[in-house]
Amino acid sequence: MLIIPEIQLQDGKVITRAAVEGDDIVHDINPHDAVRKFVADGAQMLQIVDVDAARSKGQNNEALIKEIINETDVPIQVAGGIKTLAQINDWFETGAARVVLGTIAITDSSLVVEAASRHPGGIIVHLATRDGYVMIDGWKTQTAFMPQDLIRDLQMTGIAGVVHKGTERLDTAFEEALALTEQLSHDVSIPVYSSGTVQTLDDIARLRYLPNVNGAIISHALMTGKIALKDALQIAAQKETNLEPDSITHNVNMGIHQGVRAYLAAYNSSQATRVWNLQLRETLTEDNPYMEILIPQIDLEIDLESMSPREIQACYESELDQADVVIVILEGVEAEAWTGFECGYARAHGKYIYGITSEQEAKGPCQRRFEAMCDELICFTPGDDVKKSHAEISHQLATRVMTWSNFLIHPS
Repeated sequence: MLIIPEIQLQDGKVITRAAVEGDDIVHDINPHDAVRKFVADGAQMLQIVDVDAARSKGQNNEALIKEIINETDVPIQVAGGIKTLAQINDWFETGAARVVLGTIAITDSSLVVEAASRHPGGIIVHLATRDGYVMIDGWKTQTAFMPQDLIRDLQMTGIAGVVHKGTERLDTAFEEALALTEQLSHDVSIPVYSSGTVQTLDDIARLRYLPNVNGAIISHALMTGKIALKDALQIAAQKETNLEPDSITHNVNMGIHQGVRAYLAAYNSSQATRVWNLQLRETLTEDNPYMEILIPQIDLEIDLESMSPREIQACYESELDQADVVIVILEGVEAEAWTGFECGYARAHGKYIYGITSEQEAKGPCQRRFEAMCDELICFTPGDDVKKSHAEISHQLATRVMTWSNFLIHPS
């Protein structure tokens, strides 16, 4: 999980921006010193926000931010009051790694498309919300939009990610904002980052267990010294820890806390199909680090020429016995595939079976028969964009397996 320290600038000073203008907190640190401190502590990226520009003030901090960009080698993403393509181009020419768009992303989608096309991987959208609705104009104007209404359309513009921030007061509990971030992350395949939801190191540990939240942007807790960046980075980099029951919130319970071993029954007579299956496994394990996925025809040492069908079957049985769940690729399956045996053996031994199928009406008799053997079907939209299809499958499967895993831990 990526930790991005945020430096908010107002009138050349470092502040923590409040929901209500005038309640901002000014910190006793020079902006240049703040950057140097974060870099020394291991920051991989920084976000610098021009609060004056975001609030449409007459003055701004553009010159100061450009100085900072020129002084450091750490990638910097710039945010605050960026409203034109000329501004976007200028920031990239200055050396900004990424540009964050707020209000303009809501009011001018064509500009976002153009910017994303010109700067692939460089445009991030900031979705600020209050009481579930999107805020614009420096958080002063509430729109009629909910972020769920916008995020999929934003993904189609070609942006590289979305930052979601709940703009309630600083002393407000952030559970609702974090829950909304988690919900949004399941709606798209692009990275989603949580902003303003970290007050303690425990908050980072909780975020790390949300499988589709890619990182956290932290300002106030770092500026006040409530947490140290080195500690935050250390926790974010951990692969797995066992949380104490009292530290698990309802949000954390949405994650997979124990390893899940999956058997991927994938008919792969063609090279193209094998590549598709391998890419799917890669997507699944990247999105869900607690899943281990075996593709028997690829991972097991099976010699089809020298081994008898019974010997091959024994290999498959051994792996099915060790599996927690079975994932079956139903697309293009044929009668001579091992899929029928795998489904039948899994059902006989009480394994939970997820069938993967595209949203199409015409299905062969084999596919319909094997679908009937599955406990749940996961449908995806077929098309030329394989990454999009795999992301769709991954997000659905993560949610289903999380529910299954939590039921085993906390049966009703």
